[in-house]
Amino acid sequence: MSSDKVDNCGNQIELHVAKLYVSEIRSDQEVETHLVVAEKQLRVARNGTRFLTLKLADKSGEITGRVWERAEELMAAVPSRGPVFIRARSETFRDELQLQIQEIVAVPREQIDPADFLPVCPVNIDQLFETLKGYIATVKRRPLQRLMKAFLGDRELVTRFKQAPAAKSIHHAYLGGLLEHTVSVIGLIVKICDHYPALDKDMLIAGAIWHDVGKIEEFSYDLQIDYSHVGRLVGHIGLGLDMLNDKLRTLKAFPAAEAMLLKHLILSHHGDSKFGAVKLPMTREALVLHFADDVDAKMNYVTRILSDPAGQDQAWTPYQPLFERFFFRGLPDSLEELPKEPEAEEARGLQLNIWGGKGEKLESRRRRSEDGAQKREDQ
Repeated sequence: MSSDKVDNCGNQIELHVAKLYVSEIRSDQEVETHLVVAEKQLRVARNGTRFLTLKLADKSGEITGRVWERAEELMAAVPSRGPVFIRARSETFRDELQLQIQEIVAVPREQIDPADFLPVCPVNIDQLFETLKGYIATVKRRPLQRLMKAFLGDRELVTRFKQAPAAKSIHHAYLGGLLEHTVSVIGLIVKICDHYPALDKDMLIAGAIWHDVGKIEEFSYDLQIDYSHVGRLVGHIGLGLDMLNDKLRTLKAFPAAEAMLLKHLILSHHGDSKFGAVKLPMTREALVLHFADDVDAKMNYVTRILSDPAGQDQAWTPYQPLFERFFFRGLPDSLEELPKEPEAEEARGLQLNIWGGKGEKLESRRRRSEDGAQKREDQ
C-alpha cells in the first residue's frame, strides 16, 4: 500500500506501508498503517492539556488513538470519517489496547484498498441467495407468492439486500450480513413450524424476508459501516414498513388481512418497546419471528466472541457488558483443573442486586445504559 503525505516543509512524501490490521496490533508495538477515522473528539486532561481522541477502524475491528501534541490543529486537519496514515506506539491502559499517535495524515481514498476496511460475510453470497430463493419457492399462498415474486423482481432492492450489513457492530456487522441473517432466521422458522404445524409458515417466511429489509436504507457502508441520517432518524422498522407498503401498492387486490398481519410482524419483531418494538407481538407468528430473530442475532455475536483468536488459550472470555456476564470457552488442553471465573467491577456490582441493588456501582449502571442503547440501535 502506498500513499502520499506532507512533511513539515509542505513537501509530498510517498509512503510504502504494508497494511497492519487492528486485530494484529499488540501492546508495546510500533505501528505504521492506514486506518479509517470513525470518530474524533477534542478533550481536556485533568492538567488542562487538550488532546485529540480518535476511534480508528478497519475491517478487523476498532481501536482508540490519542494525540497529545498539536491536538487543536490536527482536530481540524483529520477527517471526521475518512482514511488516514498513522505512526504510533501501542500500549495497554486500564485493560484497553490503544495507540499513542506521533503522526497522523489524511490520505486520498483512491490510494487505499476498500477491501481492507469493510468486513465481508464469511459465507458465499450467491449460495445464500439461492437458499433464500429455495425457501421462497415453498410459499404456497397465492397473495404471498405474488409479493415474493415482486421482491425477487426488484433488481435494485435485491442487489442492495445482498450487500447490506445487518448491524453496525452487534451481529452480522459485515457486507452480506443482512442476507445471511435473514436466511438463518428463516431456517429457524422452518424448524419451529415443523414442531408446531399450526403456525402459518407462509406468513412467517414472508415476514422474515421483510422484517429487516429497512436496513438497506438504515446503514451506509463506504469505508466503514455506520448509520445513515435516515437510519438514525427513522430506523429500519419504519423504513421497512414504508418499503413494504410501496411494494403492496403495486399488487392489485392484495388481501387487507394478510397485509395487516405482515405489517405487524415488522412492527413487533424486536419483541419489546425497550428494544425498539413499535408493537408487542400479538400473534403466534409474531412471537416466533421475534424469538428466531433474537436467537440468531445473539448466537452470531457470541460465536464471534468465542472465535476471536485473541485469548484462545483462556478458559473465559473478557467480561461482556452487553450480556452482563463472561462466556466459557472451554478448558485449554494445558489446564488440569477448572479455573475460577474472573471478576470484573461490573460483575461485582451486579451481584449486589440480589440485596436490592443498594451497592450497585455507578460506572456499571452507566455502561449498561450505553450498552442497552447500542443494542437497541443494532438489533
